Amino acid sequence: MTPPVITLRNVSRRFKKTQALSGIDLEVRPAEIFGIIGPDGAGKSSLLKIISGVMGFEGSVVFMGIDMAKNPEAVKGDLSFMPQGLGLNLYMELSVEENIDFFAAIKNVSDEKRDPLKKRLLDATGLAPFRGRYAKHLSGGMKQKLGICCSLISNPRVLLLDEPSTGVDPLSRRQLWELLYDFTEEIGTTLILATSYMDEAERCHFISFLHNGHTVFSGSPEQLTGGATDLEDAFFRMLLKDSELPAYDIPFEGNVAKYGPDTVRIRGAGKYFGDFKALDNVTLSVTKGEIFGFLGPNGAGKTTLLKCILSLLEPDEGDISVLGLKPGMPELKSEIGYMSQVFSLYGDLTVQENIELYASIYGIKGSDLRKREAWIFAVADLSGMERTQVRKLPLGVKQRLALGCAALNLPPLLILDEPTSGVDPVARRSFWMLIRALSERLGMTVLVTTHNLVEADFCDRIAVMNEGRIIAVDTPEALRRQFVDNSGEVFEFYPESVVNKGAFNSRGLAIAPFGKRFHIWKKGAEKDGIEAELEGMGVKYRYLKKIRPPMEDVFIYYLNKREGP
Repeated sequence: MTPPVITLRNVSRRFKKTQALSGIDLEVRPAEIFGIIGPDGAGKSSLLKIISGVMGFEGSVVFMGIDMAKNPEAVKGDLSFMPQGLGLNLYMELSVEENIDFFAAIKNVSDEKRDPLKKRLLDATGLAPFRGRYAKHLSGGMKQKLGICCSLISNPRVLLLDEPSTGVDPLSRRQLWELLYDFTEEIGTTLILATSYMDEAERCHFISFLHNGHTVFSGSPEQLTGGATDLEDAFFRMLLKDSELPAYDIPFEGNVAKYGPDTVRIRGAGKYFGDFKALDNVTLSVTKGEIFGFLGPNGAGKTTLLKCILSLLEPDEGDISVLGLKPGMPELKSEIGYMSQVFSLYGDLTVQENIELYASIYGIKGSDLRKREAWIFAVADLSGMERTQVRKLPLGVKQRLALGCAALNLPPLLILDEPTSGVDPVARRSFWMLIRALSERLGMTVLVTTHNLVEADFCDRIAVMNEGRIIAVDTPEALRRQFVDNSGEVFEFYPESVVNKGAFNSRGLAIAPFGKRFHIWKKGAEKDGIEAELEGMGVKYRYLKKIRPPMEDVFIYYLNKREGP
């Protein structure tokens, strides 16, 4: 067996009273995609920092034969590390191309090697048209893609990525994964990543599950899945055992009865930024009490549409009605709650000060304030942390607090822009249970944008947006049925050797990589037909099974279809 690239034995790390890691053992093999999963605070980022040589530790870490405790600087030439956080490894005053060139220079990459790889990276990530744009003017998803380009420009033997796809849309995420697969297969790059996306972890060759600083599982995704339907199901099964997530009580009455059946009505909305049309003839109705999701790649117009509904922007064409009123009318101030993609809470204020600030904006006082304050402390699990600065809270807790503040005025309409970005599965499921409770108990209408396609199934209906247009609207299951009717059932297979994707395409088979496994489909083909196709190509495999169409495949089908709803 090939010796491991990295070996950890009994690795531990303590921060004052907190034991971040305890007795971690793991081995990472060459050209392997190794995933580190676990809830917020499990120790994922600390483990990556130890492997990269930027954090001290107890125990033994051997990197390609080098004892990291004795000589951590010796490994720096063989690895790249992209830390958690949008653009934290970038220089905001440099352009896309200047950032890549800078990282190549500090790694001593010659121009002859740099230029063809830079072109490949820019083309693969869709950043080529933006090579002259300053990093500070990029969207969050584009910053993440640029960060990965900068990390790969030196052709590192080991690449460490901490939550690399936070803020990255599903189409770009698939493109990134195809790029990473190519590096592992063609060049032999070893990839280690921490992720909160379980569908992303399923793409890894090997995973290590951390909880409270301990390893609770190490093995392939298939081993962890076992009898579970998918890795997220297995994550909950292992983490929560027989317990369940808490049910949320909503001890208030809503005020939606006075409004008509449509909370939001949009007719022919268009919005320009110079010559760029951010919204193109958008028409949509959202009914009272509905949880309505917006999916789309970066730049599709999702946030622009929400800002027009909120009157933060004014459409250049068409009409928008919110609760029967024109956006921006004073009567709507207390009727809408908003949780921003970037900014919702004041990090230097305490938990209680943030709640009281929102209460003062909405004019909530006295006993009403005390009751709602107590409710937020309960649903966000913040008892005893009233005087804690918000910046010190775990991300999942912070997001529930932000949702509580946005819903403090019990608004008929609640607008959430990517509210769970970077949140672990347990915190995300808990967050969505709270959203569902608000909708069902108060009749609250919820508009939400998301890049996590698992969340599409939490919505009553979803709209797929692209290039400023709505290209599909329906329930998640109806969109899946249309995909199957037009493209065929989806099958997953686990090949025994390298797959030639071109051979599949020449036979009319669509194929999408999913770690060591692949998803394939062909209109009208059942399992026996797929088996015959694989046999005809001489493809050997461990298993072949029909699966429920993943929303990622459905989403990309609609983007490629490029037709109106």
